[in-house]
Formats: sequence, structure tokens, C-alpha cells
Amino acid sequence: MVFGGNHASAAELASLIGWWRDAGLDVLAADEPRDWLAPVERPAERTANTPVIEPTARPAAMPAAAERPAPPASFPDTLPAFQQWLVTSEKIAMPMSARVAPMGDPTSGLMVLVDLPEQVDVANGRLLSGPVGELFDKMLGALNRDRQSLYLSAMAPGWPTGGVVDRAMGVLFSELARHHVALARPRALLLMGEQPSRAFLGKGFVEARGSVHDVQLPGGATKAVATFHPRTLLQHPQQKRRAWEDLQLLMKLLS
Repeated sequence: MVFGGNHASAAELASLIGWWRDAGLDVLAADEPRDWLAPVERPAERTANTPVIEPTARPAAMPAAAERPAPPASFPDTLPAFQQWLVTSEKIAMPMSARVAPMGDPTSGLMVLVDLPEQVDVANGRLLSGPVGELFDKMLGALNRDRQSLYLSAMAPGWPTGGVVDRAMGVLFSELARHHVALARPRALLLMGEQPSRAFLGKGFVEARGSVHDVQLPGGATKAVATFHPRTLLQHPQQKRRAWEDLQLLMKLLS
């Protein structure tokens, strides 16, 4: 899956690139080894002798928050109408049969956002199903919550054709997500994975995690915490400890 990239000539290439992006890697090579999933050093802690590795330009990455235009006026302006629009609108270039509706309680105070449904989610008719969903449910259990005590949605309303999202679709899905969160008005927002973090915080989740962020939206601000997508934790189980640290930060925010 490539989110915000170009169509690859082979499905295997797209899958490989997406796997590394989900893991948070955005530089092809560097002179020195680097632990990409280690806590990010804050700018104030740097010294003159601290090397800074700048990421290379990411082709077709989604625009930063400051560059993103306001959502079109054609988006429904109430949450129930917008939920229905996501699964039925012909303005989204995606088969309706491939879409998966948001689930849970929008009034719970907690909204969880992922990038897009998995193919198995389309088959099962719900977000985060299969092995990824099993791990997600365990993470919720650690929060003393279940799927009915939060609001779960994806930036993309369904599984894109070929599993690839081009730049135009990536921009649209980012706008949809921001409009969606503005309508839901959660007290706390959990951003799971790379693309949700970039859409709301302007940085990848590896850099963003470990802090509570203020997200400015039409109608008011909300607090956000970035963490790993469960699919990444299945691929890299050694990162579960860091994900637990993020969940503890979220619990403090909600308490």
C-alpha cells in the first residue's frame, strides 16, 4: 500500500515501499547507522556536534497542514450526514463496495484514526479486523476501553483500487479526515500510523510520538497523540513497549 505516492509498475514494488513508509523510514541511506524508532531528540537538546540527518524529498507526499486548503463547501456539515456521504458519495473515486463505515460512539470523547481499511476489513465489513484487529482490541483493553467506547475511522473511506493512493486522492483523504474530526469534536485524538500523523501534525509518527499535540480545527482545537499502527506492531513486535508508552500518555490525557 502506497499512501500519497504514484502508481508503481508492479504491485510488489508498491507493497515494499508502503511497508517501509509504515515503519517510518524516509531516507534511503546515511553515513551512520540510525535507530529510526528511537525517541526523537528535541531541538533544544542538540549541540553543535550533533549531526542532523535531513530526510530526502518524498515524491507525492501529502501537503503539510499549513499548505492544505480548507475543505470544500460540498462536504456535509453535520456528522450523521457526513458519515452517510463517506459511504455513498459518487464524488469519491472508489467503489462503494470497497468502503468501510466508521464505527463506535462519536460522543465518547476519544477518536482513533488510521490510514485506510485493509482488504480483510472490506470483506468483514468493519475497520481493523483480522489479526490487526485482534491486536487493536488488546490495546483498547489496556486502556480499559472497547470499540463501543471510542469512535474509530480511517482517512480513506475504503480500500483503493490496487491498494495505491495517488497524490490527488491523498490530499482529498487528508481533507476528509480533518473535516471528519472537526465534526466529531473529540476530546482526544489517537493517530495510528504515518499518514494520520502527517495529515494532522505535519510530521511522521516516529517524530511525533511521545508528546501531546494541539490540533487546530474549525470550531476549536483538540489534543492528539501519535503512535504505531497495529499492523506495524505485528511486523515489529519489539516496538510494543513504545506503543504502550504512547497509550499511557493518552490515558493521562483522558483522565
